[in-house]
Order: sequence, then C-alpha cells, then structure tokens
Amino acid sequence: MPRYMVQWSANPSAWPTDPKQALAVLEGAIAGGDQLLTAGAIKELGWFSAQDGYAIFEADSKEIVLGMVLPFFPYYGQDVREIVPWERAKQAILDSARQAASR
Repeated sequence: MPRYMVQWSANPSAWPTDPKQALAVLEGAIAGGDQLLTAGAIKELGWFSAQDGYAIFEADSKEIVLGMVLPFFPYYGQDVREIVPWERAKQAILDSARQAASR
C-alpha cells in the first residue's frame, strides 16, 4: 500500500489569541491525531517542536490522505508527499540516468 509523509506546521495567524480558545484548538487537533492513529490510517506520528511535526500515512491514494488532513486546516498547514520505497525508486532513477547517458 502506498505510504505518504505529511509534514505539518501550525499556522499562527489562524490560532485564537485567547489561551482557553487556543487550548481547545490544540486539544481538538490532538484528539484528531489520536483518532487517526487508532483507526490505523496513521502509522507514525511525531513532533519536531510544539508547532510542527510529521505523520506517516498508509492509504490507497494521495487524495485520501488530503481528505484526512483537511480537518486540521486552517490551524495547521500540511505538505503531503508520497514515499517511494528505496528499491523501486533507485531502479527507476538509475534506468532513467542510463537512458539519458546512452544518447
């Protein structure tokens, strides 16, 4: 099954300035992450700092992952990238480079 890495970062301009409201947004985001982990959609979830982190998803398509991360917008921005396994990617890259070199 395809894997996707989502790097996410808090969008400070979208967050409420009231600490109680900010706490409610954070609690909601953490609950959403917990729910995706429990459902098995996210295989790994971690923080780089209090404002940004990453998640590894397994899904049939990037469109499905985009749908799963949409509820976190606008409080968090996401960069969704497909992960191509080493063996598959290296062969495709080498084949292309060899073809270009043979011209």
